[in-house]
Amino acid sequence: METTPTYPKQDNTIIRLLSEDFKQLADRSQDAIYQFDIESQTFSFFNQQFLSLYAIEENGVKILSPKSVLLHIHPNDRDKVKAASALSLQPQNNSGEIEYRFLHADGATRVMHDRWTVVRDPGGQPIAIEGFIRDNTWRKQFEKEFELSIRNSLIGCYIIQDATFKYVNPEFMRITGYREDELIGTDPLNMVQHAYRRQVNENFIKMLKAECIFPYEFCISDKFGNTKWILETATSIQYEGRRAALGYFMDISKGKQVEKERLAKEKLLTVLELAGAVGHELNNPLQVVLTCAEKLAPTPDDNERSFRLYGLLKKNIEKMRKIIHKFQNVTQYATKDYVDGKKIIDIDAASSKTSSK
Repeated sequence: METTPTYPKQDNTIIRLLSEDFKQLADRSQDAIYQFDIESQTFSFFNQQFLSLYAIEENGVKILSPKSVLLHIHPNDRDKVKAASALSLQPQNNSGEIEYRFLHADGATRVMHDRWTVVRDPGGQPIAIEGFIRDNTWRKQFEKEFELSIRNSLIGCYIIQDATFKYVNPEFMRITGYREDELIGTDPLNMVQHAYRRQVNENFIKMLKAECIFPYEFCISDKFGNTKWILETATSIQYEGRRAALGYFMDISKGKQVEKERLAKEKLLTVLELAGAVGHELNNPLQVVLTCAEKLAPTPDDNERSFRLYGLLKKNIEKMRKIIHKFQNVTQYATKDYVDGKKIIDIDAASSKTSSK
C-alpha cells in the first residue's frame, strides 16, 4: 500500500518575526505607508501614520477605505488625484505621484505628496498600489516665504531648474527689461552676450559646486538691445522638492561707467603731468638751440648750401617750438591709432578745446 510522505511542519517563526519588525519599523515612520488591493478595494497594509491621517470615525470606530481617504482630500484637488491614479494604472506606467491639499481632522489644511508604485501580475494587470505619503506643508510654507523675500529684494533674483528660468523677481525683470512670461521656461544664457557665455556657464557651475566664492562679471543685452554690466553669484537650493539654482543678479553698469570715468581722469592727469614735464624740460634746451642757430646764420659770402641748411634748421626749430607749446596746452586725454593696432597720444586733439575725443 502506497503511503503519502509526511514532512516536518514548517517553522514560520522567523517570517512572523520579520513581519512584526517591518510593521514596527513602518509605524515609526513619519511618512504614511500603505498598500491598496485593487480587486477588493481595501487597504491590505498601512502604518499608524496612514491610519491616523486618512481614517474617519463612525460610532466610535475608525474606518479606513477609499471613501475615507477621498474625504480628507480637498474637494478642488480630488479630480486631479483620481486622474493621476488612473494614469498610473495604464499599461505603460508603473508608478505615479501627486501633490494635493489635505484636510486635517483639526481643521488645518496641509500639503501632501503621494508617491506610489503599481504592482502587476505576470500578465501585466495591476493588482495593488504601494505608496508613501509625505507631509510637505513646511516645505511649501518655506518656499512661499522664500519667494516673498526675494520678490521684495532690491537685488535681481532668479531660480533655474532644468536649465530654464522657473522664477524671476521684479528687480530682475526691471534690469533685463523682459516680462515674467517672456523669461519663464527660457534659457538663461540667451541674454548673455556671446563673448561671455562660456565664461558665465563655467563660473556658474563652479559656484554651484562651491569651487568659487567670488562674484563674477559679464555683459548682457537687455530687451531693448542695451549693453549692461552684471555682477552675479549663484548657489544650489531645493525648489519644489527638486534641486535648483538660485542666482543673485546686480546691474553694475553705473559703477562701470564711474570706473571708466575715473580711469579717464587718471589718464588725463598722467598726460597733463607728462606734457608739463616735457614742455618744461625741452623749452630750455630749445632756447639754447635757437640762440646757437642765430649765431650760425650764414653771411652773404656763404654758398647756397649753407643758406638751404640754415633755412631747414630754422623751420624745424619753429616746428619743435609749436609742438612744445601744444604740450603746454594739453587739457584732455585723446589718442589716435598707431602701427600694429596700438594707440598713441594725439597731441593736436589733446590740446584742442573743441575736440570731443
